[in-house]
Amino acid sequence: MSDNESRTGEEVPPDRLGAPQENLLDRLVSGVGSVAKADRVAYATGNDGRAWKNSRLLAELRRVNNGHVSARGRAELPGACQALAELFSESSSEYLIRAMLHRPEHLLGVVLPRLLDPQTVDGEKDGAEGRIPRTSEASALHVWSVFTVCVEVLWEHVSSKEGSAHRHLEPLAARTRFLALSEPFRHRPGDSNWEEYWRGDTLLHLFGDSDTTAPLIRRAREARDIWRGYLNRHQSLPLFDHASPLAIEEEIRWLAFQEGKSRWPFSGGPLALSAPDIEEEENESLEIAAPLPTAADKAVLVDVVERHLLPRFAVGATWSAVWGLYRRPRFHPALITYAVALFVLLIAIGALWRALHSEHGSITHSLLAIGIFYLVIGFGTLIHGRAWAMPLFLRIPAAGAVGLIVLVAFHPDWWKNVTWGWGLISALVVLGGVSFGYLLIEARNHNTGMISDRGWTPFVLAVRALSVTITGLVHSLFVAVVGMITLTTVFGEDNNLLREVWAGTSDLNVSPSAILTAATFWCLAAGVFSQILWDDQPITAPLSHRRWRDER
Repeated sequence: MSDNESRTGEEVPPDRLGAPQENLLDRLVSGVGSVAKADRVAYATGNDGRAWKNSRLLAELRRVNNGHVSARGRAELPGACQALAELFSESSSEYLIRAMLHRPEHLLGVVLPRLLDPQTVDGEKDGAEGRIPRTSEASALHVWSVFTVCVEVLWEHVSSKEGSAHRHLEPLAARTRFLALSEPFRHRPGDSNWEEYWRGDTLLHLFGDSDTTAPLIRRAREARDIWRGYLNRHQSLPLFDHASPLAIEEEIRWLAFQEGKSRWPFSGGPLALSAPDIEEEENESLEIAAPLPTAADKAVLVDVVERHLLPRFAVGATWSAVWGLYRRPRFHPALITYAVALFVLLIAIGALWRALHSEHGSITHSLLAIGIFYLVIGFGTLIHGRAWAMPLFLRIPAAGAVGLIVLVAFHPDWWKNVTWGWGLISALVVLGGVSFGYLLIEARNHNTGMISDRGWTPFVLAVRALSVTITGLVHSLFVAVVGMITLTTVFGEDNNLLREVWAGTSDLNVSPSAILTAATFWCLAAGVFSQILWDDQPITAPLSHRRWRDER
């Protein structure tokens, strides 16, 4: 905290030096970082000013920087880290730890840029040894590197026995640590800044003299696993539980997904925590290629989709995530299976429309297309696995079959009275309305947290519930067609009369489209409300009952 901030009580605007410091700065203040300072009392915030002026802290941070910018100072890096650890372990430094846990963005955006700026340190000139000009891209990388080492030492303290006084703030330390360590692995195609990170030797010697980036990669993977554990139980953490639902989703995206240029933020593919492929060209230049995601990287993405995106009814994000999973690093046959399923789906809907509204259509053709559609889904699930089937919401047709059983058991004459009119429309409004309302409430309850910070969040949740409802209507329509045409005509009474209705030879004053529409909305409502019996899982959960995990 600068003197000016102390006098005015206002935040000092951060110095934005470029990637990776600027990108990390944006992440720290977004997501759940927006509530990191919530409920702090005034005197605690005031103590932060003392922390940023702590002479021992500033001196050790300079030593860390010296270890990064010169081979001669590299030998001092372990000693500087040890000195930081000793400083954090002192009982008189508790205010220092709280400041860095609650306001890491101030350390990264204000303290370090000005501490390492040669224009503001001891009157030294630009270019002095160990000093990097603030306007260069290298300064952003070195500010990030000093911040990351400090955060790593802070995490080791908070997670140890000596840090028990701040154990309740351990999730904040885990978040900051993961975001800092994972920043060099985030990139966009053709990102020159990202390539420069890996061409230099700063990442090699981030934590000491090393010939590889293995120490950084190992810590980044460990940090991801720890932070993922906290996100999986974020409702147990009061500080995070009242964050915006979309803030939690930002953390989920940063946890498992690579950056992308697409407008769909979850379509970048798995975040690969591995060193890039570096090849030396004939002109002795280094060619940097993005690393392929490992099995663990892909598993984290799939786990995040199942645990977080599906229960939140994030239909668009789920499709984007699966698309990115199979699209990168190369086109996957799973996408071809999706295309085949979509093609057959359109044929089935077209054939059904033609059968109900044209004398030349045949209901048999629509039945055949629907059967092929679900065969393609079964084939895709069998070959490509549960991740491929996640966006299809296969619990809905399975639950809708429960409603079909009731339809078959209804009074045998129920369909004889179904024609288009206000009575049927009222029934459809009731069935569709209660189904949408139930899903809307479920969507809101699964998207925990406060929504006052973003006025459009309720609209997003309503769209999500509507998306699940529309998906359910398509599945329910197909279930109703199969059930009413193949099962009810066999097991129901007056089945000969019903066969004549579907064949178009009936003398009864009934509408086949009205019958199917009523059956569709009934199957939807029955499926939505009966899903509470399905192992207490949301209707968007994958179609499975057994999970080999420590928690449900």
